[in-house]
Amino acid sequence: MNFDPSPTIAEIEAEYADCRGYEFEWGQIVEDLTDPGECAEARAEAHLYPGASWHFVLTELHAKFLDAGITLDRLSELAVRMLEAIAEDAHSELSAEERRERLPDYIRFCSGNDLSVFEIWVSGLDNVPAARRWVDGFFIPDVLPLIISRLRAEHRMISVPPPKPNQLH
Repeated sequence: MNFDPSPTIAEIEAEYADCRGYEFEWGQIVEDLTDPGECAEARAEAHLYPGASWHFVLTELHAKFLDAGITLDRLSELAVRMLEAIAEDAHSELSAEERRERLPDYIRFCSGNDLSVFEIWVSGLDNVPAARRWVDGFFIPDVLPLIISRLRAEHRMISVPPPKPNQLH
């Protein structure tokens, strides 16, 4: 008997039954909202408790990296490093006011899950409405195209076959 450790369709559907999805030309965003009852149990640390997470499924890029032999875990590491570098640049180049607007302190970038390349994690249920506006009004139009472009460039670099040695006849 062979054991397949990968989740079944039914297991994936059960895991994401309470999530909402949004489709784009580059892939999907899967929104996972925290149950307010769960958050209430952790009231002492509610500001640290996840209010929501948005999983970014970059369908075309994921397929291209898989074709090049690069796993989703590796792609996720690349994307999170790029996001962290952008955040570091923002911290060094922007004023404190601009940083609060462009990279709120309740936003975190995390590795993706079994479907996504990366995740935006929002601490605190109270921050979800503002975070949703930030994702829609700033991240998707201004940051995501930059990440996709950098990942495509990385893919081109790893997909270029090594030069063939000169063959003498």
